[in-house]
Amino acid sequence: MKRLLPAYPLFVKDPYYSIWSPDERLNGSDVIFWTGARKKFYGILKAEGKKYCFLGKREGMEQAIQTSLEVGAFTTRYSFEAGKAKLELEFVSPLPPDDIMLASCPVCYVNYKISGVDEAEIIFAAEQSLCYNEKTTENEVRGGALYLNGFNAAFFGLSRQMPLSQNDDGSCADWGYFYISGERAYFCDEPAFENYIAKEVIPETAERKSNKYIVSVCRAHSGKVMLAFDDTVSINYFGELLKGLYLESNTVLGALEYVNANTREIGSKLAAFEDKLLKAAAPYGESYKNILIASLRQAMGAHKIVRGRDGEIRFLSKECHSNGCIATVDISYPSMPLFLLYNPELLRGMLRPIFEFASMPVWNYPFAPHDAGTYPYCTGQVYGMNDRDNKLLHSALTCYERQTRFPVYMLPSGTDVYCFENQMPVEECANALIILAACGKSDGKYTLSEKYFETVTKWADYLAEKGLKPENQLCTDDFAGHLGNNLNLAIKAAVGIACYAEICKALGKTQLYNRYRKTASEFSAEISGSARGGHMPLVWNGDGQTFSLKYNLAFDKILGLSLFAPELYENEVDCYVSRLNEYGTPLDTRNTYTKSDWLVWAAGLTDRENKRAELLDSLDRYLKNTPDRIPFSDWYDTVSGKSVGFCNRAVQGGCFILLLNFAEKC
Repeated sequence: MKRLLPAYPLFVKDPYYSIWSPDERLNGSDVIFWTGARKKFYGILKAEGKKYCFLGKREGMEQAIQTSLEVGAFTTRYSFEAGKAKLELEFVSPLPPDDIMLASCPVCYVNYKISGVDEAEIIFAAEQSLCYNEKTTENEVRGGALYLNGFNAAFFGLSRQMPLSQNDDGSCADWGYFYISGERAYFCDEPAFENYIAKEVIPETAERKSNKYIVSVCRAHSGKVMLAFDDTVSINYFGELLKGLYLESNTVLGALEYVNANTREIGSKLAAFEDKLLKAAAPYGESYKNILIASLRQAMGAHKIVRGRDGEIRFLSKECHSNGCIATVDISYPSMPLFLLYNPELLRGMLRPIFEFASMPVWNYPFAPHDAGTYPYCTGQVYGMNDRDNKLLHSALTCYERQTRFPVYMLPSGTDVYCFENQMPVEECANALIILAACGKSDGKYTLSEKYFETVTKWADYLAEKGLKPENQLCTDDFAGHLGNNLNLAIKAAVGIACYAEICKALGKTQLYNRYRKTASEFSAEISGSARGGHMPLVWNGDGQTFSLKYNLAFDKILGLSLFAPELYENEVDCYVSRLNEYGTPLDTRNTYTKSDWLVWAAGLTDRENKRAELLDSLDRYLKNTPDRIPFSDWYDTVSGKSVGFCNRAVQGGCFILLLNFAEKC
């Protein structure tokens, strides 16, 4: 079977509902949660008196023969042969970024079609490990079966529910209930499930200590099976417990009934979105199409959509597989192209918790916070905690595995919570300003900038003072160590100041526009003069032998700011192509690893199709050849193709950057 991706999305909705196949053959492996945790999820076809496994790794049963695999924006499709029977499957995760109510509806589904035989039965079954993080002494599971409008549904969850009980990064939820639909549906123990597979009878008795299953059974030759997750509580938002947007005014049973009744309409909406997307991507080649397909469900599914007390949307990312932070600004920045294209309001939903926290007394700095907590607790920045003084306080603030964060947002002004050396001041100020200006340019709305204009101005002033030759500080390029005089960071500061000027212009503040535009132009002139041998070095005092991906130039081009000359973009890309390895250009001179999002941003700097294609093709080769069978990793080695760290992160939304054309609209 031809390989397309490192892992294939099956059921993806949010950070606690994310199930993938790590093999081209759907029955070649157990399915995995995005964390890599293996889950027992089986698909079995009964036809002509035989039983065939088509989903999951099931020993001792004949395997259906997979004949095709296709991946779309919201769908993963398979075809199988099982004796004379033919089976077609379409796993659908409705995550359109332009329809937040549908995207937040906690239901995914499988369309199936059986042909070639007169009678058949299709079975989907999930074992209890699906509904908790890992096996403990307290993981007794309870469940049941329901008769709904036109279908049945079975459900299970922990007997002792522990909502929002951990802040772990790489974990499933130890709370909530999974539901599966079918013509018939059962909650049963493992012996009963095995007995049904053998004899088509579900015993009424159940062994208390046996593993439990939810089982869907359908005998129609075509239909759908739905899988839903009701987390019951989604987010602690500065002390307020919030449900996901859809479940705020609906129940999970209502969600199942809605999807059941509207599958055709949902499918048409998703198909229209995909058709438009693929037409827009076509000029950039097949590699780019595959990159976008690999990115879309992952980028959407690394967020949770909720509504704040003010009625406004919060679109809360989890910094998956890096530290689990919520609403991280340097996750929002790289991910923004996807949301600028289809729904800028989601970007404002990323920034609202940052502005709210920055307005609280405990945040004493004149620059932007890094995050607003650790998912699912949006209760105050956790990055860069001060562990040097006040040991009693900071031991209370420390979070270990299976624990939850202290609500930092409540602490009074002057509380010594954070260590300045571990903050990201220039990085996050510029990130926030660029996002705000890009949102305004996209849809003409500057309401968030106007509401927090005093804060926004403070951050612009910080960049004007500290951004040209940044001190040794954290930034998103710090994997090989912190850098002083980082030129890519200086570029971001210049673009951030120019973006603040654009905000001022849009708000009718002409004098401020002129002042900050002048500062940004002075920055860019000095930065442009740093070029050595045709490209800019890694740091201000670097030589022509050093380089780094200057991806922060991208929004100068996209927004039509004209801070830097097109020739400078082309010289930079020439440098990147000349240093290209099998799977991409390294992030900078210091190591051979790269970041997938920044590689695509770099490809967007050139107007030359051949150079852009070389960079995009290298990323597509990574997707098809990396030995790591995990959701799309954004930090990997360009020589070996091995993931260095990170997977399932929202930053892959940045891969959509080539489709932005704001400068052409200016």
